Amino acid sequence: MADYKGIKGFKVQVLDSDPPSPIAGQVFYNSTTQTLKGIRAGVAADGTWASGGNLNTPRGGHGALGIQTASLAVSGFDGDADAMTVNNEEYNGSSWTEVANVNTGRRGQGACGTTEAGLIFGAVEGTTAVAITEIWDGSSWTEVGDINTARGNGGASGAAPSTSTLFAAGSTAPSTFKNETEIWNGSSWTEVNNVNTARRSCGSFGIVTAAIIAGGSPPGILVELWNGTSWTEIAELNTAVQECAGAGISTLGLVTGGSPGVARTEAWNGTAWSEVADLAVGRNQVEGSGTATAGLVSGGEGPSSGRNVTEEWTVPASATVTFDVS
Repeated sequence: MADYKGIKGFKVQVLDSDPPSPIAGQVFYNSTTQTLKGIRAGVAADGTWASGGNLNTPRGGHGALGIQTASLAVSGFDGDADAMTVNNEEYNGSSWTEVANVNTGRRGQGACGTTEAGLIFGAVEGTTAVAITEIWDGSSWTEVGDINTARGNGGASGAAPSTSTLFAAGSTAPSTFKNETEIWNGSSWTEVNNVNTARRSCGSFGIVTAAIIAGGSPPGILVELWNGTSWTEIAELNTAVQECAGAGISTLGLVTGGSPGVARTEAWNGTAWSEVADLAVGRNQVEGSGTATAGLVSGGEGPSSGRNVTEEWTVPASATVTFDVS
């Protein structure tokens, strides 16, 4: 039987401590702990949440777009003022700065794009569903083509650019759920095939040709995948949730938070969902941006301490495993 040297061409390294900068695939023997270890690529189960800078204006149900180190928190419901806010804040990876306001304050809007070119659409203004779409050019907001069916709390392809996205499901009133799907081409919205199960307040992520909506109200575990033409029901969440945040792409995503004050996070690997590390502060109407390996969630409703909280999700590039050689 071939040994390690015969396979790899060299012996297993003997070190007195774990290497400070490990490389995936590396195998070594720690002589201090007398353990054989290896380095593998990081996976969702290795991910952790860490505190980021607090929002200046506490809010929930806002629009969130961008990446972990460059994101926007747009409009939403200011729980302290008990009113919609038009405030727009930009995150630089450590703190939030107020930038130009939106034209129409709202909650439950869809959002996508970057801090240089973003889009928000639909939502609820007070108790009325709105169809307004606004585009961000890096310095100001401009109203553009309305969605065809006014509604809020739908699912958006948040990883998409501001020129090509979708908005699916949602509600026109607290108990009126919608199943419409619309696609934005950079200038107007077009209705396409409906989702299979009408719902609102679902977690969502992806791009215009490959998106996922998960959970939603009524609290559910149903997940649907958009392939650019139609929706298909796929593997369900482990735990029913609504008013949650989503981030990532259709083959690698996250759903986290939710009602009532949930801290749970589930990761999607393209085939199945697995429960991973919880948020430090559980809350609903939290909003997410970024990816499944470097994500960001901000604000929310629930405990008063959670309304301005930002948390950053990071999956390390590598992780150490210990081999059982007994």
